[in-house]
Amino acid sequence: MLQITTDPIGKGKERSCFVHPDDPLKAIKISIGDVDKQSRREIRFYQKLEKRSCADEPHIPRFYGLCDTSLGRGIVVDLICDQDGVISKPLNWYLAEGYPIEDFEPYLEELKQSFLQNLIIFNHDMTVGNLLFQKISASKARLVAIDGLGDVAAIEWVDFFPAFARRKISRRWQRFIERVYRTSEVRLQRENLARDPELVARSLKPFY
Repeated sequence: MLQITTDPIGKGKERSCFVHPDDPLKAIKISIGDVDKQSRREIRFYQKLEKRSCADEPHIPRFYGLCDTSLGRGIVVDLICDQDGVISKPLNWYLAEGYPIEDFEPYLEELKQSFLQNLIIFNHDMTVGNLLFQKISASKARLVAIDGLGDVAAIEWVDFFPAFARRKISRRWQRFIERVYRTSEVRLQRENLARDPELVARSLKPFY
């Protein structure tokens, strides 16, 4: 049994995430209390990807199985870090720091195409906080979806009707993007620019 003695690096409504005590390149997601719906859905999601040979998709963490810990059973996945070894920050952090959402549009489009190609279903409640902006090198980066994966639907139809699945992903993505542009971070950016037109937003463009 793995002993978890560190503070979580992330915490949601149902789960906490910790750095693996024996492998600093991996993370462990552990359910809080008896609520494990999200974990069970995510396990099914990864099992489906394995069957479709999509387990190495770079826009989601790789799944390494389950483990027993002092805080309960956990899901072991890649710890998403930048080139310097620092844990990658979520998209909402960059937006709050003043980086305009427009700079991330190419990365969002790349993520969308990955979801469509690999039939990756994500939840209705996926947020900008579930997407990490991973700096792979001095000139390359990508968004990685670390949570909100899998579908709540009980019917297993994705592999039998891929065209229908892609339509569903496209519709859900459109609603997600609409929510992104309504986030408090984006709204605050635009309010600040409206008050001060000479305000210069921070930009990723010189680097990515």
